[in-house]
Amino acid sequence: MTNGASSDRFLRVVGSPEIYLKSRSTRVRFMRMLTDNTRAALHGSGIEAEVTRTGIQEMRVDGSDLEAAADVVSRVFGVGRISLVDAVPYDGLDDLAAKVADATRDRVMDRTFAVRVKRRGDQDWSSLDAERVIGSLLLDSSAGVDLSNPQVTVRIIADTDTVLIVRSEPEVANGLPLGSQEPSLAMLSGGIDSPVAAWMMMRTGCPVDFLHLEMECSVTDQALAVGHELVGRWSHGYRSRFFVADFQPVKAALRERVDPRLRQVVLKQLMLQTGERVATDLGIPMLATGDSLGQVSSQTGAHLVAMERAVDIPVIRPLVALRKEEIIDRARRIGTFDLSARTKEVCDLSDGHRVATRASAEDLTKAGEEAGSGLVEEVLATLRTIDARLWAPGMPLEPAQ
Repeated sequence: MTNGASSDRFLRVVGSPEIYLKSRSTRVRFMRMLTDNTRAALHGSGIEAEVTRTGIQEMRVDGSDLEAAADVVSRVFGVGRISLVDAVPYDGLDDLAAKVADATRDRVMDRTFAVRVKRRGDQDWSSLDAERVIGSLLLDSSAGVDLSNPQVTVRIIADTDTVLIVRSEPEVANGLPLGSQEPSLAMLSGGIDSPVAAWMMMRTGCPVDFLHLEMECSVTDQALAVGHELVGRWSHGYRSRFFVADFQPVKAALRERVDPRLRQVVLKQLMLQTGERVATDLGIPMLATGDSLGQVSSQTGAHLVAMERAVDIPVIRPLVALRKEEIIDRARRIGTFDLSARTKEVCDLSDGHRVATRASAEDLTKAGEEAGSGLVEEVLATLRTIDARLWAPGMPLEPAQ
């Protein structure tokens, strides 16, 4: 810095807009959760850092590796902005402008730029005044000012005697702090859709546990690997659990006793009924699935409505209106796509027959009865569990308590 000035570098972390819209008492409670989850995320990632509340919706993170800390904190739900900043003391507008220009000249070299100033102190100059003075000092080094689409945006936050110069702002999770809403049980196939649905539930503040139903046409370790990746990257503040049960008897019964046109839909209905029993036993009030309206025959509007009538628990479908390419884009962003793309999806039970697209609830109930009573209880007797963060390939699962 010029004029012998020293800087103090840290992360400025601001809560998401969703938190800001709440009442003051709710904001305080949610920010307390967010602070705790941020500490848990850093500690769980092995990063030594100190997290301090500096305002009703603001935190400060200090540490020796702030870039690594920013990467972790960017995956904490409820974070609306992370800024790596240098805090520099100044004395008057000219001194502030000189120090900001000195710190940012290399960034704007031969590039178009804009200056954005936010004031938080008691100054005798406006934000526009500061933008003009700083811009004039940077103009000769740059390719010119572009206020609508600059290649570089110089952002600063000016307190009364200290200016925060923003170095970088990584993309963040937004949403609500994990634990601020009721938990859900996500049906996990390991394919592309179900982990994205679970992620979207987490982003709304819902802690998520996972239920995977094994069949010979699915790869359980691969599905759990997808869930493990999701939890390790995003479930900061909650220790998710995997529940696994043997669903092969259901598949066999459907092949033997149910009209092939209805098998796929009845399979999904029995999955929901199994999920309902597991969730109820755990005290979890809702299920989450990766269903997307119209994507396959079991996900037509008629079938989604009919299947939901077979359970009393709410079934949340975060992906219901998303196109497949949108789901794939989200899977890439959250880090599950590569693993999911290698997972074998649940097998087709239609045996080449034309499948139903508008079976009624009565048709599905009758077909489920034809498959045989006691199937769900048979599946539940095989239920096993493990802490999702402790899982490793080949690790045995313990009987669920």
